[in-house]
Amino acid sequence: MDSPEAVIEKHRQPNLYISELKKEAEIVLVKHLHYDGERILDGIRYRFFERPNRFWNIPGRTLRFIAAEKPDIVLVRGFIFPLQVMALRRKLGPAPVILLQHQADHPFRRKKIIQQWADRSVNGYLFSALEMEDPWIKAGIIRNRNKCFVCPPASSQFERKDKSESRLKTGLGEGKQFLWVGRLNANKDPFTVLAAFEKYFEGRPDENLYMIFQEIDLLEVVQQRIRQHPLLSKQVLLIGKKDHAALEDWYNSADYFISASHYESFGFAPMEAIACGCVPILSNIPASIQLIQRGRLGYAFEKGSSGDLYKVLCALDHTDHPGRSAACREFFSKELSPTAIASRLLQIAGSLKTK
Repeated sequence: MDSPEAVIEKHRQPNLYISELKKEAEIVLVKHLHYDGERILDGIRYRFFERPNRFWNIPGRTLRFIAAEKPDIVLVRGFIFPLQVMALRRKLGPAPVILLQHQADHPFRRKKIIQQWADRSVNGYLFSALEMEDPWIKAGIIRNRNKCFVCPPASSQFERKDKSESRLKTGLGEGKQFLWVGRLNANKDPFTVLAAFEKYFEGRPDENLYMIFQEIDLLEVVQQRIRQHPLLSKQVLLIGKKDHAALEDWYNSADYFISASHYESFGFAPMEAIACGCVPILSNIPASIQLIQRGRLGYAFEKGSSGDLYKVLCALDHTDHPGRSAACREFFSKELSPTAIASRLLQIAGSLKTK
């Protein structure tokens, strides 16, 4: 990418908490792309360097710039540049806190030893759920579990709105309405969801599943699967792509959000659903279990199990949806809002600074 404005827009959601963080600290966001220069937007300073993000590349100009800023805290997004982290520590000295934020990374195999060396340069690791640290501990990359912290990587500006008004915009009907927002690929596992709803829709003509998606790897196969079953043909609506801003009305229109992911570092879509009071039903992977507070906010089913999802769906008739919806919004305000994430990040960095 060669447009600073395009990059800023692309990373707007993960950077929402920066607007709150800047109230307590001076912030500089540093990014590599096909452009060299600086921008100031909404009081936030962005510094761009025309450098590639390659494993063996040590970005000397970037490191000199960071050192000249005399930072107290450096937050590195991703675990996949251990050489750069070691070079950064050497440039900064021992005082500044260096935090690494997990970004769906997996431990290296052949280059794992370099990640192990880099651990000596890192003060703390941020995960969306603590269980996600286990592969890194097992691989010997993170030697001290006390260096791991829970801190959401992103927030949302979406808010809870009147459901009737939102449904006028989206066209969702009466009865329980379910929403899928995500890619149509193997990891998102749409077939587990369709298999569960194939049974669930029997005798429930007023309930529907709406599917919003951008990437369409499995679209033709999904369409074929839906056509093969009369209830799915009537009650599963493939909406396709929607502008991000429009999703706020969809989350506010639906009663439940569905995700069958096999792996996520953080659930952006379910987080947005929670912000709008849309109760999540998620596969039982660590990031999702953390988001639903182990069942307090939403529901979990065994990943890949349409039978388990079917049981969860059938039990919804006997649950307190308004109470769960209100709890979702309250939790978002306290734990997932930009203000909450900024406060959490400062708390973690402050605790490490005093050690």
